[in-house]
Order: sequence, then C-alpha cells, then structure tokens
Amino acid sequence: MAAIELNAVRPGAPMRWLKAGANDLKRAPLVSISYGLVFVALGALLSAGLWWIGAAAWIPVALSSFALIAPLFAVGFYQISKHLDEGKAVSFSDIWLVSGEKISQVAFLGLLLIILLLGWARIAQFLYAYFASQDYTTLAEFSSWVLTHPAGLLMAVVGTIIGAGLALAAFAISAISFPMLIDREVDAATALIASVTAVRRYPLAMLTWAWLIAFWTIIGTAFFLVGLAVVFPWLGHASWRAYQDFCTSSGPSAAS
Repeated sequence: MAAIELNAVRPGAPMRWLKAGANDLKRAPLVSISYGLVFVALGALLSAGLWWIGAAAWIPVALSSFALIAPLFAVGFYQISKHLDEGKAVSFSDIWLVSGEKISQVAFLGLLLIILLLGWARIAQFLYAYFASQDYTTLAEFSSWVLTHPAGLLMAVVGTIIGAGLALAAFAISAISFPMLIDREVDAATALIASVTAVRRYPLAMLTWAWLIAFWTIIGTAFFLVGLAVVFPWLGHASWRAYQDFCTSSGPSAAS
C-alpha cells in the first residue's frame, strides 16, 4: 500500500470546484440530471412510505441520512466527469462501467458509510426514546415538539452535534477516496488514507467544502427533493474536480 502525494490546496478552492462542477453538468445535463432523478425518486418513495405507515416524524432523519451515503451514489457522476475529461461521448450506461476489482474497493468504502448510517439511525432512535415523553407520529406534531418544547430543543441540539460528528467522519472518509478509486488502480485503504490526510492537512479548504455541500444539499431538499436532481449532480461533478485538485496526474508515490 503506497501513499498518495497530495497537492497543496488554497482555502478558496471549493468555489473553483463548484464552478468546474457546474461546467461538467452543463456538458452532460441529460445524463447527470437523469441519474440524479433516480435518487430523488428513491427519497420521495421513502418519505411516502414513512408517511403511509404513520412514521412521518422520521422523514427528517431519513433524509438527513442521505448525506452520509451520498458519496457512494455519486460514483456515477465521477464516471461522467472522467469520460468528459477523456473526450468521450457520455451515455447513461457509462455510469455503470466500473471494473470488478474497482467495484469491490468501492463497495468496501460504501460499507463503512452504511455502518455510519446505521449507527446514526440507532442513535436517533435512542435520542427520541430518551427525550420524548410521548409518541409523535405526525411530522407536524414532531416539528412542534422539537421547536417549542425544552426537551425537544435539547434533543435537536444533541442530535445535531452527534450528527455533525458522524457527517464529518463520513466526509473525511469519502472526500476524495471514491473519485480516486474510479480514476486509479489503488485499494480502498490507500484512497481512504489519502482522503483523511487531505482533510487533516487542509482543514480550512475542506471544512469550507463540507459546509458548502451541506448547505446546497439542504437547499435541494427544501425544494421538495426536486432541487436535489440538480444539486446532487452538481456536487458530484464538483467532488471529482476537488479530487483532481488534490492529486497529481502520476500514480501512487512513497510520499505521505
């Protein structure tokens, strides 16, 4: 397992990544947005299912969980950007053209994110059971309790802190690791270490990037999930540009 040499990144780089990601989206809008709509549909079905079974109060938790595993689903956007860089025509089938060896490495990192997701779901369940004095089944009842009752407000604060910690862990694991696995012949451990190292060495740029991802994801979700059909592809392509900014065109090196 060789270490990956990382380029120095300026604090203002995330804005450049967003601009480059928007350019990729403009170059392949149909494929990118169609892929994004798949996950919008899944989110809508999940929300409808929770509403149908009388568990609408869990919709915010379910939607917030998307941020933890979104980098895994964004692999398709990395594929699109890679094809654009190579001057190839992009089709919907290109999203799935990942070699068997790479799939296993992507799946390993994806499993780590899923473990974080399951942990967050369990923690949210515990917090709700601990702070709530009764069962708030509707979204209106739950929202009113969270926003007006002291116990609800405290639960929101504690949950936000814990959720932010898990989200930061997921971000550190996945910031550049998934694009790297798509672009290079490296193992999951090498890509993970490179991603964590990028966050550790350049915290200002990477925390700014994490904040921008969270901000635009919230904006996309606020528009009844439809906004995510554009925001998700945009951020996915921008994440590919972030990876490129950090990593040299050469392969793994001995530098750490």
